[in-house]
Order: sequence, then structure tokens, then C-alpha cells
Amino acid sequence: MQGDKSKFAQLPTRWAELAEPYKAEALETLKKYIGIPSFNDPDTVTEDHPFGQGVENALKFLADLGASWGFQVDRCDGYCTELSYGEGPLIDIYAHADTVPVTPENWNSDPFVATIVGDKIYGRGSEDDKGPGLAAFYGFKLLKDHGLVDGYRVRFIFGGNEELDFRCLDHYFNVMKKGYPAYGISPDAEFPLIYGEKAVCNYDAIYEVDLGPTPFHWGTAINLVTDTAVYDFASCEQPLEEIKRIVANYLADHSEIKGSWDGSKLKIEGFGYHGSMPWFGVNAGLYMLNIIGKIRGIQVLHDLYEDYKTGDGESFGGNYKSKAFDRSSYCVGFFDYADGKLTLAVNMRLPENVEIDDAVHNVCEKTRPDDLVVQSKTPVLYVDPDSPFIQALMKVYQEETGDLESKPLAIGGGTYAKDSRNTVAFGGSYNDVDFHMHGDNEFFLLSNFYDDIGIYAHTIYEMGQLAKREAEGK
Repeated sequence: MQGDKSKFAQLPTRWAELAEPYKAEALETLKKYIGIPSFNDPDTVTEDHPFGQGVENALKFLADLGASWGFQVDRCDGYCTELSYGEGPLIDIYAHADTVPVTPENWNSDPFVATIVGDKIYGRGSEDDKGPGLAAFYGFKLLKDHGLVDGYRVRFIFGGNEELDFRCLDHYFNVMKKGYPAYGISPDAEFPLIYGEKAVCNYDAIYEVDLGPTPFHWGTAINLVTDTAVYDFASCEQPLEEIKRIVANYLADHSEIKGSWDGSKLKIEGFGYHGSMPWFGVNAGLYMLNIIGKIRGIQVLHDLYEDYKTGDGESFGGNYKSKAFDRSSYCVGFFDYADGKLTLAVNMRLPENVEIDDAVHNVCEKTRPDDLVVQSKTPVLYVDPDSPFIQALMKVYQEETGDLESKPLAIGGGTYAKDSRNTVAFGGSYNDVDFHMHGDNEFFLLSNFYDDIGIYAHTIYEMGQLAKREAEGK
């Protein structure tokens, strides 16, 4: 995942030709969409805006866009924007309007101003999930404009809480009692398609330890490797010059992090990365705990660094594997300290052959927290890759790209497919490019964005035809 340009591209198919006139407008819309800061903001939450004003702005932008195109609009109590058209068996597309937060000073450009450099469009959400989601939406518009939504209904749902705990689709299905589709996709992963997604469990591991009088909070999202940590050593017994000497030696031995001082405050900078693959990131919080442990002589902090630094649980016997998944993951997204209690908020992801409760028990037994509180659980997703549905999607992908070698994937990331039925993640990026998803300087390839319009139009159409045939008993 180190390339800058995908080796895959759409062939000059009928669908690519139909998509051509939509590209310029789609790009201008994407620029505006990226320009809406839409991470969840608790400070602006209201009854009508359950995820804050930024997410509401993005959901309203999409609602207004869909209404201008003649789609039926349901704002879903502010949890989602639903845009639908047609009659018959139901086809769903799930995308999300929310993003993870940013650390602006770590970016090379404004994360909320779409910046184009060559084939890349930079901006928070460009790849996750504003670019692929909008491409699929334009694919839906293409079908409507050409009268190709024939005998089936398409329902496009943009959610507002995918990056946290999926409360948007929980409200959509369980409170509003919306029906499930005949088939659905989420353009929020990688091509060719995702037939398996790990189970996810978020837990708080709590340790009683004296780290001084000053509280701290590190991290921006539980599913994002903590990229920055700041700690004040003013309350330590050692002279500050001695502390700085110890830190300088530590930094010399760990070139993967950066450190800087502001008086008695030390700032450690690592590298943020998606919580499903924490081994590609550098967790500044874990390194800071290790440094504090050395200076204050607190063994448990060094133990925590060792437990979580690889991100796969290998050191404490938590790296479960299966035929579909070759690794488990443990991302420490938040570090909080106050009044003698240190809390690590961990995003744990597991394959289909281990129960969540068993993995939690192992964490308790091996990492020895004073308390552990499970905050949420999401079960594993597994769809038979030989089913007619998966085979239909693979046929579309192969016809549009000419890629006959890539196989269906199983991933650590979680998508909206888990909250629906008969649904899988299908594109819209490619696994041979590192798009810095959830990290600094996130980008999407314009060539992928344009290609996705035709690919998704073809995909939605084929799902509709499959659903019609099955409804007719053929």
C-alpha cells in the first residue's frame, strides 16, 4: 500500500462513456463537500443535530443536492440523509458524511480546502468517504437521468456517525424501522469487494496510577492512532535538565518519533493511522507513557507500551488469526488521566473464530487493568464469496477494470454493511495505494473518483436486475 497511483483503471466501457459528462460537475461538488468540516462535535449537538453542526451541514448539503436532482428526501431526524427513487425490490447504497477529526498543523494544506496536485485531491474525507460516496451518488443520478432505474427502487443513505459508533444506522433501522434491502453496498472500502469484516469492540482499560496533579487528554478518535501527546514534567522530583537528558537519549534511540519542549512540557509526535491497521502508525501516547515510566519509575507504563506498541496483541496472546484474517488489531485511540486514574480507550478488532467476550477476558488477564469497561460491540461480517450476489459484483468489477486477478477481501475495518443485511462493502478505492485514510494529508485519486462513477452506475443497475429476477422467481 505504498504507491501513489493505482495500477487499476476503468476500461472504455458503455458505463465509462455514460459517466463522462458527469465528471466536471462531480469534481466541483466534491470540492464543496470536502470544504464542509463534518467530524462529530459534542459542543454543537442538539435534538435536531445529534452529531453536531458540522455533520448537519454536510447532511443538509447532500439533501439539498438530492432534492435538486428530483430524488425523494428523508432527513431521518438528523441522523441520516436518505435519497430514493423508483419502485420495486429495494437496492441500498450506504455512505457516510462524517469524518475523523484533524490535527491541522500536521497537514501540508488546509484539510478543509480541496487541494489538487496532479491526480491527487487532498482534504479530510476525500477518500473516507466523501470521494467514493459522491461518485456512487453520481452513478445513481446517471441511472435516473437515463431511465435505467426500471422496476427496482434505489435508496441512498448518507449517515452521520460512521466514524464513532454507527448510531445513525441504528436509529435508521431500529428507531425509524426502515426495511432492509434485497441487496446493498457501501462504497467505503477497497475494490474488488469485502466479503468479511472483523468484529469490533471498544473498551476502556483503567489503571490506578499517580502521574502527577495535571490531567491530560491525548487522541482525536478511538479508531485513529494517537499522533500527538503532551505531558508536563513540572511535578517530577528530578531536575528538569536531568529529565531533558533522559528524553534526549530516548529520542536518539527512537527516530520514529519527534520530541520538543515548551518549558517543562514535552510534546511527542508520532504518526496517525486508521485503527484497523495500527501497526502502520506510530502511537505518540504509548511512547509518552514509556518516557514517563522511565522518569517516574512506574513499571506499569512500560508494560502498557510493550503490550500495545505492535498493535496486534501478540505480546499478550491476543493476536487471533483465521483463514480470512491474518491479524487482530488493538488501537489505543484515547489516553485520559485525572485524579490518579489513567484510562486507555482501545479499539479492538477480531476475526470470526474468536468470541469478543473471550478476547476481552484475555486482555483483563494478561494486561491487568484495575478495571475494564466495554463500551460497544459489533459482530463479525461474513458473506459467502461464492454466492450469486458476490459473483455478480465481481463480474461488474472485472468487466469495468479488466482485473481478473484480484480476489474478494476480508478486512479489519468496519463499514455500514454490518448494520444492514445482504450488504457488503464494494470499493471505491484500491488496495495498492496508501491514501492516508484517517491520517494527515489524506487524498483520493481523481482518476479513481471519475472511474467510480461509471463502475457504481453499472453496479447499482446489476443489483437491481438481480433483485428483479429473484422477485419474479427466475
